[in-house]
Amino acid sequence: MLQGKDLRHILKRVYNHESLAGIDLRNLYLSFMNFSGLDLRRADLEGCCLSHSNLDDCDLTDANLTNAKLNHASLKRAKMMGTILTDAMADGASFEGASGLTPSTIDYLKSKGAKGLKRMKSSGTADAGRLKKDGSIFET
Repeated sequence: MLQGKDLRHILKRVYNHESLAGIDLRNLYLSFMNFSGLDLRRADLEGCCLSHSNLDDCDLTDANLTNAKLNHASLKRAKMMGTILTDAMADGASFEGASGLTPSTIDYLKSKGAKGLKRMKSSGTADAGRLKKDGSIFET
């Protein structure tokens, strides 16, 4: 469990837009926070309340968002390769331009009311050649 001094240190890092890669933020109430553009790779956000938070352009690669509350959060253009979203709540959350999500994760998030999610259309192997390593598509 985080102590007050630790939480102040974390909030200062968020305010200064410093990396939070690998940090343990389990079960914290972080609604309405601005995390935009932050490095949250491998962060443990299990059980976090991130409702109405701004996570636009974040790198959430391999982050754990199990049981997270993402209602009305913005995750536009977030990098989400390997992100764990088991039992996450996402009603009204925006994932426009997010990359790295698997088709099954996209379906799950849509079933939870998330917005801005589009599954790539599969029309053969030609489209697979247009994928970048992060799962986004090269513009043509």
